[in-house]
Amino acid sequence: MCREPDLRVDEQIAHVLGRLRPQTERIAELMKQYNSADDEDGPYLEARLEVVRYFNDTEQQDKARQPQDRDKHNLFGWALDRQAITFLAATGALLDVDEYDMAPSPPSA
Repeated sequence: MCREPDLRVDEQIAHVLGRLRPQTERIAELMKQYNSADDEDGPYLEARLEVVRYFNDTEQQDKARQPQDRDKHNLFGWALDRQAITFLAATGALLDVDEYDMAPSPPSA
């Protein structure tokens, strides 16, 4: 979990994977053992790296930021580095990124 404000998705993922990466082999072995059962209809273990971000949530942003931190850097756009892709491939993990715009809707005419 990464709850630091003002980070792009790739920066958030880097924080989380920094803690998980030392366990890559153990996670991969667990996935392999659990999912290699002879019973094809049996339970299936799924690893997932999930990122959820909210934009324009001014109440939360105002609590988390200092005035001088506003417009620090652009939070849009991101890319996964080779280390993140290698981790996801080794563990068979899925990547799920959800982003929500919390800006109020304009009034209907």
